[in-house]
Amino acid sequence: MSVYAPPAEDAAVAPAGRHRVGRSFGPIRWLPRILVLLPFVYWFLYRIPSNEAAAPIAADACIYAIVGLSLNILIGYTGQLSLGHNGFFGIGAFAAAYSLTVRDVPFAATFVVAALCGALFALFMGVVALRITGLYLALITLVFGLTLEESLFEVKFLTNAGAGQPADRPEFLFDDRNFFYFCLCFLLVALYIDYRLLKSKAGRALLALKENERVAEAFGINVTAFKLLAFVLSGTLAGVAGALLAYRIGIVTASGLGFNLALTFVLMTVVGGLGSRLGVVLGASLFASLGFLLESTWVHSVQSFLINVLSFGNETAKTNVESAIVGFIGALGLLLTIVLNPGGIAQQISPITRWLSGKPFSLHGDKEAGPASVEGSSVRA
Repeated sequence: MSVYAPPAEDAAVAPAGRHRVGRSFGPIRWLPRILVLLPFVYWFLYRIPSNEAAAPIAADACIYAIVGLSLNILIGYTGQLSLGHNGFFGIGAFAAAYSLTVRDVPFAATFVVAALCGALFALFMGVVALRITGLYLALITLVFGLTLEESLFEVKFLTNAGAGQPADRPEFLFDDRNFFYFCLCFLLVALYIDYRLLKSKAGRALLALKENERVAEAFGINVTAFKLLAFVLSGTLAGVAGALLAYRIGIVTASGLGFNLALTFVLMTVVGGLGSRLGVVLGASLFASLGFLLESTWVHSVQSFLINVLSFGNETAKTNVESAIVGFIGALGLLLTIVLNPGGIAQQISPITRWLSGKPFSLHGDKEAGPASVEGSSVRA
């Protein structure tokens, strides 16, 4: 009995034909994805900046997203928990304001100064914490941030004798809409740096350090050098973000650069999704706009009722209760993330993001994106 075999030329033509058919439907396959994205792009790039009240919040969201990306390099990629990011952020803000106002440094060069100062302090922090991991590293970074808050951020020449260091924008950035686009450009550069980092050998080395430092060292990875690299990159981005905040506010003081800010940075990174670029950006945007969202929705009525009840009419207590409510929402988000969604916002929207990237829509995700991968690669720090 003979078995029929197709001619060699037919076997060669069939795969090519199938390939041509698949390519012809390529643009059609992307059309619904583009149509879904267009309203969000229009709303984000035009509608929000056009609103006078929302444009500064959108700029803050970009600034917080840059900080989230910088912190994600340490926590999400390298597994080094940092509670002192307010220090890198604050020194960048003060360096930019001081160099512009006192030293008459050109506006563009102040971002270089802020980045270098953030990188220098991060390098110092990395050298100090080189042999420390886990809880002890978190405590060291916490002390570092508190020390800067109580010492360097109170120096008279840097803080204008406690009155705050002015940071005036150039004329073309006076409009909040223009400044939002300016911050958005920095965010896009930060996203590109983060993307190129993970595609490089250095990025793969940082991920290996997070999994197991001893195994990484056995494979020839210089643990010391790559830890310092992670701190320097993180501090550089945080310093630039601090400079942007200085120009957004117009004056830099030490009052808003304390531990609460450092805790907010960690919360927004974890809630967004450790190790996820898009998740961190969304988490940072959520925390940056949380106060605005509470005031512009029906939640504001509930918030006002709680403030009046818990403060007993005391104006000072009202401010404390208001900040406590925002902090409670952040803590609740962290708790829900740890218990229900270890991958944060990125895990919740992963079916949509996979579909937008060209993959078939599925609620179950990829084989490598199960709970084990989330627990091993995204949560442990």
